[in-house]
Amino acid sequence: MKRLSLSLALVFAAVAERLWWDLGPNVELIMTVSVLASIYLGRNWGIAVALVSLAISDLVLGNTMIMIFTWSGFALIALFGTIIKRRALVAGIYGLASALFFYFYTNFGVWLIGGLYPHTLAGLMRSYIMGLPFLRLHAVTSVLFLTLSVSLIEIIILAFKMKRGIRLDSGAVPQL
Repeated sequence: MKRLSLSLALVFAAVAERLWWDLGPNVELIMTVSVLASIYLGRNWGIAVALVSLAISDLVLGNTMIMIFTWSGFALIALFGTIIKRRALVAGIYGLASALFFYFYTNFGVWLIGGLYPHTLAGLMRSYIMGLPFLRLHAVTSVLFLTLSVSLIEIIILAFKMKRGIRLDSGAVPQL
């Protein structure tokens, strides 16, 4: 029940950011919350958080066939989010790698299924060039959001354990 409640809270945060608290173009909490769900609840929960968040918000916002790439891209990022192992520095690196993966993957999708660019190598390169302005903000915010989120959660877990008087070894990693 705790996992479901936390997952629903993460879905609400992602949907609310997309629909009401828009933080800017290509600033997405969906990646952050799905990776957090993967780390702390398991990869299946992370994938579910990503897909449910997208489904709910896309019902309101609408989508095109590019959703094949955006939905599967976020699901893949959540799937591999468990490699972070609750370390803030690794979370930041993963945030950058995920933003780069998402950029290359979804721009390939735009080139492949959209009618904006010719199906040539030059057309593919053009789709990547045209997507560069969107990459910068997505990469920076992904690094910041994941690093800060994991750091904050780990501090809260540690403080909670210390308050309860749980003794931590120097090599112990606090568990949720």
